[in-house]
Amino acid sequence: MKVLLPALLLLANVVASAQQQDSQQLSSQVERLAALVEQQQKQIEQLQKSQTELLQELHSQKPAGSTPTVAATSAAAPVSDSPPAQDSAYSAAKERGLALADRVRIGGYGSMRYETNNVKAGNNIPGGSANGFTFRRLVLTTDAKPASRLRIYSEVEFERLLEIESEKSVSLGPGELNFKQTTEGNPGGSIELEQAWGQYDFAKNHGLRGGIMLVPVGRFNLLHDDDYWDIPRRTLTDRDGPVLPVASAWRDLGAGFVGSWNVGKTGKFDYQVMALNGASLDFNIEHSLTTTSGTAPSSQFVLNSELQLSSGFFDGSKSTSAFAWRAAYSPSLHGEFAFSGYHGSYNPSFMNFGESLTSLAYDHKWKYKNFETEGEFVYTSLGHLDRVLNSFAVTAFNSANSTAATSSSGGLTSATVETELANLSRDRYGVWSDFKYHARPKWLKKSFLGSSFEDPQLIPIMRYERIWLNRVTDDIEVTNGVVTGLSQQDLQQDRFTAGISYRPALQFAIQAAFEHNRRISGTHLIFPNVDQDSTNGLILGMSFAF
Repeated sequence: MKVLLPALLLLANVVASAQQQDSQQLSSQVERLAALVEQQQKQIEQLQKSQTELLQELHSQKPAGSTPTVAATSAAAPVSDSPPAQDSAYSAAKERGLALADRVRIGGYGSMRYETNNVKAGNNIPGGSANGFTFRRLVLTTDAKPASRLRIYSEVEFERLLEIESEKSVSLGPGELNFKQTTEGNPGGSIELEQAWGQYDFAKNHGLRGGIMLVPVGRFNLLHDDDYWDIPRRTLTDRDGPVLPVASAWRDLGAGFVGSWNVGKTGKFDYQVMALNGASLDFNIEHSLTTTSGTAPSSQFVLNSELQLSSGFFDGSKSTSAFAWRAAYSPSLHGEFAFSGYHGSYNPSFMNFGESLTSLAYDHKWKYKNFETEGEFVYTSLGHLDRVLNSFAVTAFNSANSTAATSSSGGLTSATVETELANLSRDRYGVWSDFKYHARPKWLKKSFLGSSFEDPQLIPIMRYERIWLNRVTDDIEVTNGVVTGLSQQDLQQDRFTAGISYRPALQFAIQAAFEHNRRISGTHLIFPNVDQDSTNGLILGMSFAF
Protein backbone atom coordinates (compact mmCIF):
# COMPACT_ATOMS: atom_id res chain seq x y z
CA MET A 1 0.00 0.00 0.00
CA LYS A 2 2.86 2.37 0.80
CA VAL A 3 4.23 1.78 -2.70
CA LEU A 4 0.84 1.90 -4.47
CA LEU A 5 -0.24 5.25 -2.99
CA PRO A 6 2.72 7.26 -4.34
CA ALA A 7 2.29 5.56 -7.71
CA LEU A 8 -1.36 6.59 -7.86
CA LEU A 9 -0.49 10.16 -6.91
CA LEU A 10 2.21 10.27 -9.63
CA LEU A 11 -0.25 8.93 -12.21
CA ALA A 12 -2.83 11.55 -11.23
CA ASN A 13 -0.27 14.33 -11.63
CA VAL A 14 0.72 13.03 -15.06
CA VAL A 15 -2.91 12.86 -16.21
CA ALA A 16 -3.62 16.37 -14.88
CA SER A 17 -0.52 17.72 -16.62
CA ALA A 18 -1.51 16.05 -19.88
CA GLN A 19 -5.02 17.49 -19.66
CA GLN A 20 -3.60 20.95 -18.98
CA GLN A 21 -1.31 20.69 -22.03
CA ASP A 22 -4.20 19.47 -24.19
CA SER A 23 -6.30 22.38 -22.98
CA GLN A 24 -3.53 24.87 -23.80
CA GLN A 25 -3.02 23.32 -27.23
CA LEU A 26 -6.74 23.41 -27.90
CA SER A 27 -6.94 27.05 -26.83
CA SER A 28 -3.96 27.88 -29.06
CA GLN A 29 -5.56 26.11 -32.00
CA VAL A 30 -8.82 27.98 -31.45
CA GLU A 31 -6.95 31.30 -31.42
CA ARG A 32 -5.10 30.38 -34.62
CA LEU A 33 -8.37 29.39 -36.29
CA ALA A 34 -10.01 32.63 -35.19
CA ALA A 35 -7.09 34.63 -36.59
CA LEU A 36 -7.25 32.66 -39.83
CA VAL A 37 -11.01 33.25 -40.15
CA GLU A 38 -10.49 36.99 -39.56
CA GLN A 39 -7.73 37.09 -42.17
CA GLN A 40 -9.90 35.27 -44.69
CA GLN A 41 -12.79 37.63 -43.96
CA LYS A 42 -10.54 40.60 -44.73
CA GLN A 43 -9.43 38.94 -47.96
CA ILE A 44 -13.06 38.32 -48.94
CA GLU A 45 -13.93 41.99 -48.24
CA GLN A 46 -10.92 43.11 -50.30
CA LEU A 47 -11.98 40.83 -53.18
CA GLN A 48 -15.51 42.21 -53.00
CA LYS A 49 -14.19 45.77 -53.07
CA SER A 50 -11.91 44.93 -56.01
CA GLN A 51 -14.83 43.32 -57.80
CA THR A 52 -17.00 46.40 -57.26
CA GLU A 53 -14.25 48.67 -58.63
CA LEU A 54 -13.72 46.33 -61.58
CA LEU A 55 -17.43 46.29 -62.44
CA GLN A 56 -17.54 50.07 -62.08
CA GLU A 57 -14.68 50.44 -64.54
CA LEU A 58 -16.28 48.03 -67.00
CA HIS A 59 -19.73 49.62 -66.71
CA SER A 60 -18.29 53.07 -67.35
CA GLN A 61 -17.74 52.17 -71.01
CA LYS A 62 -19.55 54.49 -73.43
CA PRO A 63 -21.42 53.76 -76.65
CA ALA A 64 -18.92 55.71 -78.74
CA GLY A 65 -16.81 52.67 -79.10
CA SER A 66 -15.78 50.19 -81.65
CA THR A 67 -14.60 46.70 -81.12
CA PRO A 68 -16.54 43.55 -80.27
CA THR A 69 -17.87 43.18 -76.74
CA VAL A 70 -15.66 41.61 -74.08
CA ALA A 71 -17.75 40.37 -71.16
CA ALA A 72 -16.87 41.42 -67.63
CA THR A 73 -15.83 38.58 -65.31
CA SER A 74 -16.30 38.41 -61.57
CA ALA A 75 -13.47 38.32 -59.07
CA ALA A 76 -14.26 34.67 -58.35
CA ALA A 77 -13.76 33.60 -61.98
CA PRO A 78 -10.67 31.56 -62.85
CA VAL A 79 -7.63 33.50 -63.97
CA SER A 80 -7.10 33.59 -67.73
CA ASP A 81 -3.93 34.15 -69.71
CA SER A 82 -5.69 36.84 -71.78
CA PRO A 83 -5.87 40.47 -70.56
CA PRO A 84 -9.25 41.71 -69.34
CA ALA A 85 -11.26 44.39 -71.08
CA GLN A 86 -9.79 47.86 -70.59
CA ASP A 87 -11.40 51.18 -69.78
CA SER A 88 -10.96 52.37 -73.34
CA ALA A 89 -12.66 54.87 -75.60
CA TYR A 90 -12.78 52.08 -78.19
CA SER A 91 -14.38 49.34 -76.14
CA ALA A 92 -17.78 48.05 -77.15
CA ALA A 93 -20.93 50.00 -76.38
CA LYS A 94 -22.10 49.01 -72.96
CA GLU A 95 -25.05 46.67 -72.91
CA ARG A 96 -27.50 49.01 -71.24
CA GLY A 97 -31.15 49.45 -71.98
CA LEU A 98 -33.80 46.90 -72.80
CA ALA A 99 -33.25 43.74 -74.80
CA LEU A 100 -35.62 43.03 -77.69
CA ALA A 101 -35.34 39.31 -78.42
CA ASP A 102 -31.72 38.13 -78.52
CA ARG A 103 -30.18 40.48 -81.05
CA VAL A 104 -31.38 44.06 -80.41
CA ARG A 105 -31.02 46.39 -77.44
CA ILE A 106 -32.54 49.85 -77.10
CA GLY A 107 -31.30 52.47 -74.66
CA GLY A 108 -30.42 56.10 -74.33
CA TYR A 109 -29.26 58.97 -72.18
CA GLY A 110 -30.29 62.52 -71.40
CA SER A 111 -29.78 65.53 -69.15
CA MET A 112 -31.15 68.86 -68.00
CA ARG A 113 -29.67 71.74 -66.00
CA TYR A 114 -30.40 74.99 -64.24
CA GLU A 115 -27.88 77.83 -64.42
CA THR A 116 -27.41 81.41 -63.43
CA ASN A 117 -24.43 83.77 -63.64
CA ASN A 118 -23.38 87.39 -63.39
CA VAL A 119 -23.25 88.19 -67.11
CA LYS A 120 -24.45 91.77 -67.34
CA ALA A 121 -26.55 91.25 -70.44
CA GLY A 122 -28.18 88.07 -69.11
CA ASN A 123 -27.26 84.43 -68.95
CA ASN A 124 -25.68 82.82 -72.00
CA ILE A 125 -28.25 80.06 -72.28
CA PRO A 126 -30.90 79.52 -74.98
CA GLY A 127 -33.45 82.28 -74.59
CA GLY A 128 -31.00 84.66 -72.87
CA SER A 129 -32.75 84.70 -69.50
CA ALA A 130 -30.95 85.75 -66.33
CA ASN A 131 -31.51 82.26 -64.93
CA GLY A 132 -33.42 79.26 -66.15
CA PHE A 133 -33.73 75.56 -66.86
CA THR A 134 -32.41 74.01 -70.06
CA PHE A 135 -33.43 70.64 -71.44
CA ARG A 136 -30.08 69.68 -72.89
CA ARG A 137 -30.91 66.52 -74.81
CA LEU A 138 -32.49 63.09 -74.99
CA VAL A 139 -30.62 60.53 -77.10
CA LEU A 140 -32.16 57.20 -78.10
CA THR A 141 -29.83 54.35 -79.10
CA THR A 142 -30.23 51.00 -80.84
CA ASP A 143 -27.62 48.26 -80.95
CA ALA A 144 -28.41 45.30 -83.19
CA LYS A 145 -26.39 42.14 -83.87
CA PRO A 146 -28.11 40.24 -86.70
CA ALA A 147 -25.24 37.71 -86.65
CA SER A 148 -22.24 37.03 -84.43
CA ARG A 149 -19.85 39.02 -86.66
CA LEU A 150 -22.23 41.81 -87.66
CA ARG A 151 -23.32 44.89 -85.76
CA ILE A 152 -25.55 47.91 -86.48
CA TYR A 153 -25.55 50.90 -84.14
CA SER A 154 -27.50 54.20 -84.20
CA GLU A 155 -28.18 57.29 -82.08
CA VAL A 156 -30.93 59.87 -82.63
CA GLU A 157 -30.69 63.07 -80.57
CA PHE A 158 -33.52 65.39 -79.53
CA GLU A 159 -31.68 68.51 -78.41
CA ARG A 160 -33.60 71.23 -76.53
CA LEU A 161 -36.65 70.03 -78.43
CA LEU A 162 -40.19 70.06 -77.05
CA GLU A 163 -42.32 69.82 -80.17
CA ILE A 164 -42.50 70.22 -83.93
CA GLU A 165 -45.89 70.75 -85.56
CA SER A 166 -46.55 71.00 -89.30
CA GLU A 167 -49.75 72.01 -91.11
CA LYS A 168 -50.53 72.09 -94.81
CA SER A 169 -53.83 72.98 -96.49
CA VAL A 170 -55.42 74.14 -99.73
CA SER A 171 -58.69 76.10 -99.86
CA LEU A 172 -60.80 77.42 -102.72
CA GLY A 173 -62.64 80.71 -102.29
CA PRO A 174 -64.60 83.07 -104.52
CA GLY A 175 -62.21 83.85 -107.33
CA GLU A 176 -59.09 82.64 -105.49
CA LEU A 177 -57.08 79.57 -104.55
CA ASN A 178 -55.19 79.65 -101.23
CA PHE A 179 -52.21 77.50 -100.29
CA LYS A 180 -51.10 77.43 -96.65
CA GLN A 181 -48.18 75.66 -95.00
CA THR A 182 -46.91 76.32 -91.45
CA THR A 183 -44.27 74.77 -89.22
CA GLU A 184 -44.20 75.42 -85.48
CA GLY A 185 -41.72 74.48 -82.78
CA ASN A 186 -39.89 75.72 -79.72
CA PRO A 187 -36.81 77.97 -80.12
CA GLY A 188 -33.40 76.29 -80.27
CA GLY A 189 -34.75 72.76 -80.73
CA SER A 190 -33.34 70.22 -83.18
CA ILE A 191 -33.44 66.55 -84.16
CA GLU A 192 -30.10 65.12 -85.23
CA LEU A 193 -28.79 61.76 -86.39
CA GLU A 194 -25.69 61.44 -84.23
CA GLN A 195 -24.49 57.98 -85.24
CA ALA A 196 -25.59 55.33 -87.74
CA TRP A 197 -23.05 52.71 -88.74
CA GLY A 198 -22.64 49.05 -89.55
CA GLN A 199 -19.66 46.84 -88.72
CA TYR A 200 -18.38 43.59 -90.20
CA ASP A 201 -15.82 41.72 -88.09
CA PHE A 202 -13.34 40.13 -90.48
CA ALA A 203 -11.29 38.70 -87.57
CA LYS A 204 -11.57 38.38 -83.82
CA ASN A 205 -11.50 41.90 -82.30
CA HIS A 206 -11.00 43.54 -85.73
CA GLY A 207 -13.74 45.01 -87.91
CA LEU A 208 -14.65 47.11 -90.95
CA ARG A 209 -17.04 49.94 -90.08
CA GLY A 210 -18.96 52.31 -92.33
CA GLY A 211 -21.59 55.02 -91.89
CA ILE A 212 -22.03 58.14 -89.77
CA MET A 213 -19.42 57.87 -87.01
CA LEU A 214 -17.86 60.00 -84.30
CA VAL A 215 -14.52 61.39 -85.46
CA PRO A 216 -11.93 59.81 -83.13
CA VAL A 217 -10.03 62.98 -82.16
CA GLY A 218 -9.72 63.47 -78.43
CA ARG A 219 -11.32 61.61 -75.57
CA PHE A 220 -14.31 63.86 -75.05
CA ASN A 221 -15.69 63.59 -78.57
CA LEU A 222 -15.86 59.80 -78.30
CA LEU A 223 -17.13 59.76 -74.71
CA HIS A 224 -19.41 62.79 -74.72
CA ASP A 225 -22.51 61.11 -73.24
CA ASP A 226 -23.90 63.29 -70.44
CA ASP A 227 -24.16 60.48 -67.88
CA TYR A 228 -20.41 59.81 -68.16
CA TRP A 229 -19.39 63.21 -66.78
CA ASP A 230 -19.74 64.75 -63.32
CA ILE A 231 -19.86 68.43 -64.44
CA PRO A 232 -23.07 69.55 -66.21
CA ARG A 233 -21.28 71.57 -68.93
CA ARG A 234 -19.09 70.37 -71.77
CA THR A 235 -15.53 71.60 -72.11
CA LEU A 236 -14.26 74.77 -73.77
CA THR A 237 -11.89 72.74 -75.93
CA ASP A 238 -14.53 70.43 -77.34
CA ARG A 239 -17.74 72.45 -77.26
CA ASP A 240 -17.80 76.07 -76.13
CA GLY A 241 -14.53 77.22 -77.82
CA PRO A 242 -14.10 75.06 -79.64
CA VAL A 243 -10.57 73.96 -80.52
CA LEU A 244 -11.86 70.91 -82.35
CA PRO A 245 -12.64 71.78 -85.99
CA VAL A 246 -16.33 71.02 -85.33
CA ALA A 247 -17.90 71.23 -81.88
CA SER A 248 -18.59 67.97 -80.06
CA ALA A 249 -20.36 65.72 -80.89
CA TRP A 250 -18.32 65.88 -84.12
CA ARG A 251 -19.36 63.16 -86.55
CA ASP A 252 -18.73 62.47 -90.21
CA LEU A 253 -19.58 60.04 -92.98
CA GLY A 254 -16.99 57.49 -94.01
CA ALA A 255 -15.54 54.02 -93.50
CA GLY A 256 -12.52 52.47 -91.85
CA PHE A 257 -11.03 49.83 -89.60
CA VAL A 258 -11.38 49.42 -85.85
CA GLY A 259 -9.89 46.84 -83.54
CA SER A 260 -7.67 45.88 -80.63
CA TRP A 261 -4.76 43.65 -79.59
CA ASN A 262 -3.90 42.25 -76.20
CA VAL A 263 -0.52 43.42 -74.86
CA GLY A 264 1.06 41.29 -72.17
CA LYS A 265 -1.04 39.91 -69.35
CA THR A 266 -2.99 43.07 -68.50
CA GLY A 267 -2.52 45.51 -71.40
CA LYS A 268 -4.53 46.35 -74.48
CA PHE A 269 -3.93 48.39 -77.65
CA ASP A 270 -6.91 49.88 -79.53
CA TYR A 271 -6.95 51.56 -82.93
CA GLN A 272 -9.25 53.35 -85.37
CA VAL A 273 -8.33 54.42 -88.91
CA MET A 274 -10.99 55.87 -91.22
CA ALA A 275 -11.52 57.82 -94.44
CA LEU A 276 -14.11 60.62 -94.20
CA ASN A 277 -15.86 63.21 -96.34
CA GLY A 278 -14.30 65.74 -93.98
CA ALA A 279 -15.11 69.12 -92.48
CA SER A 280 -15.43 72.15 -94.73
CA LEU A 281 -16.45 75.78 -94.58
CA ASP A 282 -20.20 75.99 -94.94
CA PHE A 283 -22.47 79.00 -94.88
CA ASN A 284 -26.01 80.30 -94.83
CA ILE A 285 -26.73 83.48 -96.78
CA GLU A 286 -29.49 86.02 -96.20
CA HIS A 287 -29.92 88.91 -98.64
CA SER A 288 -31.61 92.27 -98.49
CA LEU A 289 -32.17 95.08 -100.98
CA THR A 290 -32.39 98.71 -99.86
CA THR A 291 -33.47 101.47 -102.28
CA THR A 292 -33.25 105.25 -101.98
CA SER A 293 -35.35 107.79 -103.89
CA GLY A 294 -34.30 111.12 -105.37
CA THR A 295 -33.06 112.63 -108.59
CA ALA A 296 -30.61 109.70 -108.92
CA PRO A 297 -32.35 106.67 -107.50
CA SER A 298 -30.02 104.00 -106.16
CA SER A 299 -30.14 100.67 -104.42
CA GLN A 300 -27.83 98.68 -102.21
CA PHE A 301 -27.69 94.89 -102.22
CA VAL A 302 -26.41 93.32 -98.98
CA LEU A 303 -25.49 89.69 -98.35
CA ASN A 304 -25.38 88.63 -94.72
CA SER A 305 -23.71 85.24 -94.31
CA GLU A 306 -22.55 83.06 -91.45
CA LEU A 307 -19.43 81.05 -92.23
CA GLN A 308 -18.29 78.12 -90.10
CA LEU A 309 -16.70 74.70 -90.29
CA SER A 310 -19.23 71.92 -90.73
CA SER A 311 -19.20 68.18 -91.39
CA GLY A 312 -22.78 67.58 -92.51
CA PHE A 313 -22.03 66.70 -96.14
CA PHE A 314 -23.91 63.41 -96.21
CA ASP A 315 -25.59 63.73 -99.62
CA GLY A 316 -22.57 63.09 -101.87
CA SER A 317 -22.02 66.81 -102.52
CA LYS A 318 -18.45 66.75 -101.16
CA SER A 319 -15.55 64.59 -102.26
CA THR A 320 -13.87 62.41 -99.65
CA SER A 321 -10.84 64.44 -98.61
CA ALA A 322 -9.97 63.57 -94.99
CA PHE A 323 -8.78 60.77 -92.78
CA ALA A 324 -8.70 60.35 -89.00
CA TRP A 325 -6.95 57.95 -86.67
CA ARG A 326 -6.57 57.08 -83.02
CA ALA A 327 -4.23 54.80 -81.09
CA ALA A 328 -4.72 54.05 -77.38
CA TYR A 329 -2.75 51.93 -74.94
CA SER A 330 -4.25 50.64 -71.68
CA PRO A 331 -1.61 49.10 -69.41
CA SER A 332 -4.35 47.88 -67.05
CA LEU A 333 -7.93 48.45 -66.04
CA HIS A 334 -6.84 51.63 -64.28
CA GLY A 335 -6.81 53.72 -67.47
CA GLU A 336 -5.42 54.53 -70.90
CA PHE A 337 -3.18 56.92 -72.85
CA ALA A 338 -4.05 57.88 -76.41
CA PHE A 339 -2.92 59.93 -79.43
CA SER A 340 -5.21 60.86 -82.31
CA GLY A 341 -5.31 63.05 -85.40
CA TYR A 342 -7.23 64.37 -88.38
CA HIS A 343 -6.16 65.79 -91.75
CA GLY A 344 -8.23 67.01 -94.69
CA SER A 345 -9.11 69.83 -97.08
CA TYR A 346 -11.51 72.41 -95.65
CA ASN A 347 -12.15 75.00 -98.38
CA PRO A 348 -15.58 75.00 -100.11
CA SER A 349 -15.91 72.97 -103.30
CA PHE A 350 -16.54 76.02 -105.53
CA MET A 351 -12.97 77.24 -104.93
CA ASN A 352 -10.39 76.01 -107.43
CA PHE A 353 -7.65 75.42 -104.85
CA GLY A 354 -7.30 73.36 -101.71
CA GLU A 355 -6.17 74.19 -98.18
CA SER A 356 -5.59 71.66 -95.43
CA LEU A 357 -6.90 71.37 -91.88
CA THR A 358 -4.93 69.39 -89.30
CA SER A 359 -5.84 68.41 -85.74
CA LEU A 360 -3.71 66.50 -83.25
CA ALA A 361 -4.76 65.39 -79.77
CA TYR A 362 -3.48 63.61 -76.68
CA ASP A 363 -5.73 62.33 -73.91
CA HIS A 364 -5.56 60.09 -70.86
CA LYS A 365 -7.48 58.65 -67.96
CA TRP A 366 -5.96 57.08 -64.85
CA LYS A 367 -7.40 55.81 -61.61
CA TYR A 368 -5.57 55.05 -58.34
CA LYS A 369 -7.78 53.58 -55.64
CA ASN A 370 -10.62 56.12 -55.33
CA PHE A 371 -8.73 58.97 -57.03
CA GLU A 372 -9.20 59.62 -60.74
CA THR A 373 -7.75 62.04 -63.27
CA GLU A 374 -8.77 62.57 -66.88
CA GLY A 375 -7.57 65.12 -69.43
CA GLU A 376 -7.05 66.15 -73.03
CA PHE A 377 -4.93 68.46 -75.21
CA VAL A 378 -5.99 69.46 -78.76
CA TYR A 379 -4.22 71.48 -81.47
CA THR A 380 -5.90 72.56 -84.73
CA SER A 381 -4.42 74.46 -87.68
CA LEU A 382 -6.27 75.90 -90.71
CA GLY A 383 -3.79 76.43 -93.52
CA HIS A 384 -3.86 79.82 -95.33
CA LEU A 385 -7.15 80.88 -93.74
CA ASP A 386 -6.82 84.48 -95.01
CA ARG A 387 -6.61 83.28 -98.61
CA VAL A 388 -9.71 81.11 -98.23
CA LEU A 389 -11.73 83.92 -96.61
CA ASN A 390 -10.74 86.46 -99.28
CA SER A 391 -11.63 84.05 -102.07
CA PHE A 392 -14.98 83.26 -100.48
CA ALA A 393 -15.87 86.91 -99.97
CA VAL A 394 -14.95 87.97 -103.52
CA THR A 395 -16.81 85.00 -105.01
CA ALA A 396 -19.92 85.87 -103.03
CA PHE A 397 -19.67 89.52 -104.14
CA ASN A 398 -19.38 88.61 -107.82
CA SER A 399 -22.51 86.47 -107.48
CA ALA A 400 -24.41 89.40 -105.97
CA ASN A 401 -23.16 91.94 -108.50
CA SER A 402 -24.86 90.14 -111.40
CA THR A 403 -28.13 91.88 -110.42
CA ALA A 404 -29.37 93.87 -113.39
CA ALA A 405 -30.36 97.53 -113.26
CA THR A 406 -34.08 98.06 -112.66
CA SER A 407 -34.34 101.05 -115.06
CA SER A 408 -32.28 103.22 -117.35
CA SER A 409 -32.12 106.03 -114.82
CA GLY A 410 -31.28 104.02 -111.77
CA GLY A 411 -30.08 100.60 -110.69
CA LEU A 412 -27.70 98.75 -108.44
CA THR A 413 -25.08 101.29 -107.43
CA SER A 414 -23.38 99.33 -104.62
CA ALA A 415 -23.15 95.80 -103.33
CA THR A 416 -21.84 94.76 -99.93
CA VAL A 417 -21.01 91.35 -98.53
CA GLU A 418 -20.93 91.08 -94.74
CA THR A 419 -19.75 87.75 -93.37
CA GLU A 420 -20.16 86.72 -89.75
CA LEU A 421 -17.56 84.16 -88.74
CA ALA A 422 -17.79 81.54 -85.99
CA ASN A 423 -14.42 81.92 -84.22
CA LEU A 424 -12.39 80.97 -87.30
CA SER A 425 -8.71 81.14 -86.39
CA ARG A 426 -5.42 80.16 -87.98
CA ASP A 427 -4.21 78.14 -84.98
CA ARG A 428 -6.02 76.88 -81.87
CA TYR A 429 -4.86 75.16 -78.70
CA GLY A 430 -6.87 73.80 -75.84
CA VAL A 431 -6.33 71.76 -72.69
CA TRP A 432 -8.55 70.53 -69.86
CA SER A 433 -8.05 68.22 -66.90
CA ASP A 434 -10.42 66.70 -64.34
CA PHE A 435 -9.47 65.61 -60.83
CA LYS A 436 -12.02 63.75 -58.70
CA TYR A 437 -12.44 61.38 -55.79
CA HIS A 438 -15.00 58.57 -55.56
CA ALA A 439 -16.17 58.67 -51.92
CA ARG A 440 -18.22 55.80 -50.50
CA PRO A 441 -18.84 56.78 -46.85
CA LYS A 442 -20.70 54.29 -44.67
CA TRP A 443 -23.21 56.93 -43.56
CA LEU A 444 -24.26 57.45 -47.20
CA LYS A 445 -25.16 53.79 -47.62
CA LYS A 446 -27.12 53.81 -44.35
CA SER A 447 -28.92 57.11 -44.98
CA PHE A 448 -32.05 57.68 -47.05
CA LEU A 449 -29.80 58.94 -49.86
CA GLY A 450 -28.05 55.63 -50.39
CA SER A 451 -30.27 52.95 -48.89
CA SER A 452 -31.39 50.26 -51.38
CA PHE A 453 -28.62 51.30 -53.83
CA GLU A 454 -25.72 48.93 -54.46
CA ASP A 455 -22.87 51.44 -54.71
CA PRO A 456 -23.88 55.08 -53.98
CA GLN A 457 -21.07 57.64 -54.35
CA LEU A 458 -20.26 61.26 -53.63
CA ILE A 459 -17.74 62.61 -56.15
CA PRO A 460 -16.08 65.97 -55.49
CA ILE A 461 -14.48 67.20 -58.74
CA MET A 462 -12.31 70.05 -60.02
CA ARG A 463 -11.68 70.95 -63.66
CA TYR A 464 -9.20 73.42 -65.16
CA GLU A 465 -9.45 74.49 -68.81
CA ARG A 466 -7.57 76.89 -71.05
CA ILE A 467 -7.87 77.71 -74.76
CA TRP A 468 -5.84 79.83 -77.17
CA LEU A 469 -7.38 81.10 -80.45
CA ASN A 470 -4.69 82.81 -82.53
CA ARG A 471 -5.55 85.29 -85.29
CA VAL A 472 -9.29 84.97 -84.89
CA THR A 473 -11.12 86.57 -87.83
CA ASP A 474 -14.17 88.26 -86.40
CA ASP A 475 -15.69 89.55 -89.64
CA ILE A 476 -14.85 90.41 -93.24
CA GLU A 477 -16.38 93.03 -95.56
CA VAL A 478 -16.18 93.28 -99.35
CA THR A 479 -17.40 96.35 -101.22
CA ASN A 480 -17.52 96.44 -105.03
CA GLY A 481 -15.12 93.54 -105.45
CA VAL A 482 -12.53 94.73 -102.93
CA VAL A 483 -11.95 93.35 -99.41
CA THR A 484 -12.43 96.45 -97.27
CA GLY A 485 -12.48 94.94 -93.78
CA LEU A 486 -10.71 91.98 -92.21
CA SER A 487 -10.33 92.21 -88.43
CA GLN A 488 -8.23 89.65 -86.52
CA GLN A 489 -7.10 89.28 -82.92
CA ASP A 490 -5.72 86.72 -80.47
CA LEU A 491 -8.14 85.44 -77.83
CA GLN A 492 -7.24 83.49 -74.71
CA GLN A 493 -9.41 82.32 -71.84
CA ASP A 494 -9.36 79.87 -68.97
CA ARG A 495 -12.07 78.37 -66.76
CA PHE A 496 -12.01 76.85 -63.30
CA THR A 497 -14.88 74.63 -62.17
CA ALA A 498 -15.44 73.04 -58.75
CA GLY A 499 -18.39 70.83 -58.00
CA ILE A 500 -19.81 67.68 -56.52
CA SER A 501 -21.76 64.86 -58.07
CA TYR A 502 -24.02 62.42 -56.24
CA ARG A 503 -24.44 59.08 -57.98
CA PRO A 504 -26.91 56.66 -56.40
CA ALA A 505 -26.08 54.43 -59.39
CA LEU A 506 -23.41 54.57 -62.09
CA GLN A 507 -25.80 55.85 -64.75
CA PHE A 508 -27.62 58.52 -62.75
CA ALA A 509 -26.04 61.73 -61.46
CA ILE A 510 -27.24 64.81 -59.58
CA GLN A 511 -24.66 67.57 -59.99
CA ALA A 512 -23.77 71.01 -58.67
CA ALA A 513 -20.86 73.13 -59.92
CA PHE A 514 -19.44 76.64 -59.60
CA GLU A 515 -17.53 77.97 -62.61
CA HIS A 516 -15.27 80.99 -63.10
CA ASN A 517 -14.44 82.18 -66.64
CA ARG A 518 -11.49 84.57 -67.01
CA ARG A 519 -10.40 86.59 -70.04
CA ILE A 520 -6.62 86.49 -70.48
CA SER A 521 -6.25 88.32 -73.81
CA GLY A 522 -8.54 89.80 -76.45
CA THR A 523 -11.48 92.19 -76.42
CA HIS A 524 -14.02 89.71 -75.11
CA LEU A 525 -14.51 86.32 -73.52
CA ILE A 526 -14.75 83.39 -75.91
CA PHE A 527 -17.53 81.81 -73.85
CA PRO A 528 -19.80 83.37 -72.92
CA ASN A 529 -19.23 85.88 -75.76
CA VAL A 530 -19.33 89.07 -73.68
CA ASP A 531 -16.89 91.96 -73.17
CA GLN A 532 -16.35 91.29 -69.45
CA ASP A 533 -13.06 90.39 -67.81
CA SER A 534 -14.64 87.44 -66.00
CA THR A 535 -17.93 85.75 -65.17
CA ASN A 536 -19.08 83.52 -62.33
CA GLY A 537 -21.86 80.98 -62.58
CA LEU A 538 -23.75 78.31 -60.68
CA ILE A 539 -24.90 75.19 -62.56
CA LEU A 540 -27.18 72.45 -61.24
CA GLY A 541 -27.74 69.39 -63.37
CA MET A 542 -29.17 65.92 -63.64
CA SER A 543 -28.05 63.24 -66.12
CA PHE A 544 -29.24 59.69 -66.69
CA ALA A 545 -28.87 56.67 -68.93
CA PHE A 546 -30.85 53.50 -69.46
